[in-house]
Amino acid sequence: MSGLNIIHTIERSFLLVRKDPALLLLFILPALFPVERMISNGLMIFIIVGPPEPASTRSILLLVLYFVIGFFLGVWASAGAILKVTELEKGSKMGLQEALSRGLERVPRLLVPALAGLAFYVLIIVGITIAVTPYMFVGMASPGEDMSPSSIVLRVAMGFVAIVVLYFATRLRLYAPACVLERNFGLKTSWKLVKGNWWKLLAILLVFGVMATIIGRIPVAGVYLSRMIVDPLTVIAVTLVYFQLGEARSSTEEH
Repeated sequence: MSGLNIIHTIERSFLLVRKDPALLLLFILPALFPVERMISNGLMIFIIVGPPEPASTRSILLLVLYFVIGFFLGVWASAGAILKVTELEKGSKMGLQEALSRGLERVPRLLVPALAGLAFYVLIIVGITIAVTPYMFVGMASPGEDMSPSSIVLRVAMGFVAIVVLYFATRLRLYAPACVLERNFGLKTSWKLVKGNWWKLLAILLVFGVMATIIGRIPVAGVYLSRMIVDPLTVIAVTLVYFQLGEARSSTEEH
């Protein structure tokens, strides 16, 4: 019997934030660096409009630095949040400073699977954008014109790629809590735990994804609020899923 309860996991995620609002504080700085949003917007513009004008070396370096800092802070905040959730589930509360200190120790190892997760994200965005956009690249087709066979094949193929990558990304989505708590890369653990629970985990992630989209539409501060509120909720939910499926697996093995 599956140990994953969708409604309970979502409700529990909000409850833990109420118990320990410091979970949101961990993401104040990372929220200033919406790396994923910038990547998705940049990829869609590149695919639909075409390559931008050449930028200066200084601009490129600053952009790379921005992404590196944002990615690092996001991973660090996630590690700290996972440790705090772990203690909350044990009935105690970890201080913000301790969570950051202990979380920082996990960052070097967590960076590896996190980079893999970012690569999956990029592939999904590229696949979906090419599959659903009315035209792929400037000059290939224009709105209202019939798509050529090669364009249709490309769109179908990229849609298939996006679906396949989404499957793998979801199966490996528990890498963060597994990596932080088991002190390994967590990919193998995640793959085993999510087996038979793929749709349930995807449903949980979609709920928070829709929430992020809605909050992100708030003028001016939407993107920032989305990252500061939804990102920690997602990390909490993923950690809770890790615990639920881990307990279910242990119970099954014992019997």
